[in-house]
Amino acid sequence: MADIYEYLKWRGDLSFARSAVNPIDTLIFSILSYLDFPSEEHTIAELAQMFAMEPPSEEQPERLGFFAEIPHLLEELAQTKRYAPVTVQHFTAVLDQHESIQFASVVFSVKKQLHVVAFRGTDTHLVGWKEDLLMSFMEEVPAQKKAATFLQQICKELTGKFILTGHSKGGNLAVYAGVRLDPKEQKRVSAIYNHDGPGFHPQVIESEAYQRMIKVMHTYIPQSSIVGILLEHGGNFTPIESSQVSILQHDPFSWSIEGTQFIVSERLSKGVLALKEAIRSWLNQVDPKERSAFVETFCELISATGAETLEDLSRDKLQSAYTILRAYTHMSKESRRHLKKSMDLLFEESKKSFTETIFGSLLQKKKQIEA
Repeated sequence: MADIYEYLKWRGDLSFARSAVNPIDTLIFSILSYLDFPSEEHTIAELAQMFAMEPPSEEQPERLGFFAEIPHLLEELAQTKRYAPVTVQHFTAVLDQHESIQFASVVFSVKKQLHVVAFRGTDTHLVGWKEDLLMSFMEEVPAQKKAATFLQQICKELTGKFILTGHSKGGNLAVYAGVRLDPKEQKRVSAIYNHDGPGFHPQVIESEAYQRMIKVMHTYIPQSSIVGILLEHGGNFTPIESSQVSILQHDPFSWSIEGTQFIVSERLSKGVLALKEAIRSWLNQVDPKERSAFVETFCELISATGAETLEDLSRDKLQSAYTILRAYTHMSKESRRHLKKSMDLLFEESKKSFTETIFGSLLQKKKQIEA
């Protein structure tokens, strides 16, 4: 099964004028949105050269998980006829702990009259994950409001058509920004791609604007990922295959590709479906005020474990957080029961991810030795 790099070898020599933007391209642009670009307009080729010349900084935090792979991807893209001349502009980033907002967006102009607007997903800052939790009871979170404002401004400044895209929370923001556009401007949006991003509050799903845009929405969820199944999408989604397991399938570099499409899986895994039902059951039992109180307390207790990033949240630290949570008496007995079920399933998925990853690594080494 091919990955992003195999796709570039196969498609990299064809310009966007010769071969239209496809789902794989939108995932690549979504990944690039995790980089901090300069405010000035540059091509991808120029940016790759600028990043390569940057001296290493001791103050720059080490990139964790798939984020560490993104600078290398930029270098590879700069070597292709397809991506090198793409113009990168209008980069915007906001990080505010007090306002609970983590937001970034950027525009990739692939042709004079076609622009891909990419929204950044949740990075390793815990404030971004707190914002994700706020989605369970808020009709609009700060990043969604910022995304809608950003796209409205871009529509005023640029002519032509738009494709909206994002990975993780960025996929949610891409959909939300498109839904909040004026109906006249919505006609300029040819497609919206949500790559394993969470869903929405029921009021958003049921709105006329959402239903009007649903025909151009494309949602992809790896078969064992737990991010894309959070909340509701209000339409069909496509389960896809990944070379990783469990929650590690959220890594976009692991998604399996064939040609210009993702390899479709038959269905989501049983573990993910069970977790989805457990979370839905819990949300149905907890009123918005109780969810709000829980989110604030949950984020405080996660911080109390010493975790600073998503990668820090090992099974031991999650278990420590759950132990602290048991002392949280503001929730009803029934609400705590549903939450416990959700967390138990999350622990089980994490354990399976760890076990299968280690087993897979040992099996691969065994094969290498035998060869």
